[in-house]
Amino acid sequence: MKEHLRAIWDYLKEISGENAYDRYLAVHTATHPGKPPMSRGEFYRARQDEKFANPGSRCP
Repeated sequence: MKEHLRAIWDYLKEISGENAYDRYLAVHTATHPGKPPMSRGEFYRARQDEKFANPGSRCP
């Protein structure tokens, strides 16, 4: 039962974007070992700025 709840929780975190910062940290650590990563707030702000700068096919 506990494993099923954990799997559901992990899935919800994935589809909501909650795991994005964790993935960023893993990639950043692997590719830029000497450089400090962005804070969680900086990361999400940069993501939001990128969305608004490049709206793609969203309606105006």
